[in-house]
Amino acid sequence: MQQFTYLKGGEELTIFLPEADTEIIGEARWGDPCALFTPAYWYTQYVMRDPNVNPTRHRIGQTFAEELAACLLGGHGVTGELGNAAFERVKQEGLIRELCDDAAVFEKLLCAPLQIGSRWMRYRFWKQKARYLAAAFRYLQLADLPLDDAVGLRNRLMTLPGIGPKTASWTVRNWMNSDAVAILDIHIVRAGMLMNLFCQGEHVERHYLQMEAKFVKLATKLAIPTSDLDALIWSMMRTTPRLVARLLDDLRLRTPSVQPVREGRARTQAT
Repeated sequence: MQQFTYLKGGEELTIFLPEADTEIIGEARWGDPCALFTPAYWYTQYVMRDPNVNPTRHRIGQTFAEELAACLLGGHGVTGELGNAAFERVKQEGLIRELCDDAAVFEKLLCAPLQIGSRWMRYRFWKQKARYLAAAFRYLQLADLPLDDAVGLRNRLMTLPGIGPKTASWTVRNWMNSDAVAILDIHIVRAGMLMNLFCQGEHVERHYLQMEAKFVKLATKLAIPTSDLDALIWSMMRTTPRLVARLLDDLRLRTPSVQPVREGRARTQAT
C-alpha cells in the first residue's frame, strides 16, 4: 500500500492507496499520488479539497432553459469568461425567460462586443449560436422533457441543432447533478490520455459513449462522484496548458502512435 500524509485544518491525516502499478481500469494504473495527473493524484486532490471553497454545485442557471442556454453559449473555443458574459447578456434581456425563438434577435445581441474585465471582446460564432438558441427554445415551447432521466434527457437534447454529446451531457450534468454522464471536453480527454485511460484511436467524435463509460467507471473506482471528478480535472487542467502540452509531448515521444488532441470546447465556469 502507498501511504499519503497531508495537513487539513491543522490536523495531520493519512490515507492509504493501492500500490502505484495496481491496475485501476484497463491499462490505467493508480500511479504515485505525488506524480501529476495520475489517478492517485486526482484522488488525493479530491480528498484534500476544501468543500466550503468549491461546494458541489454545478448549475449555472435558475431554470432548465437558462442552463441549456449557458451550455450552448459555452464551448467550441469560447472561454468560460466569454461564454458567461454572453449568457448574462441574453438573460438580462429576458430572451430566455420568454423562450425567444427569433434567431435575428439573438444575433443582434451576440454580435456586439462583450466586456470581460477591462477588455472588450467579440463572441465567436454568434450567428451560428443564435440559430441554435432559437431552435432550442422553439423546442422547449413544445417538448415535455424527461427531467428525471439523465440519459434520456441527454439523448433528447442531442436531437437539437448544434447540440452534440458534450453539450448535452454538460447541460444534464449541471441541471441534474448527474453522475450517469460525463463531459468529455479537451481537458478531460487530455487527462484521460495521460492516465492511459483512453486508448490510441479513440476520439470523442466517434467513440464518445465508450470513452464516457471508462470515465464513469474511473470515478466509481476512485469513489468520487463523476460530476465532481469531471469538474476537478477540468478546473486544474485548464490552468496549466503549457505543462499539459509538455507532458503530452513526452507521452508522444514514448508512444509515437499517440496523436495530438485537437482543441475542443472550453466550458463555462460551473463550480
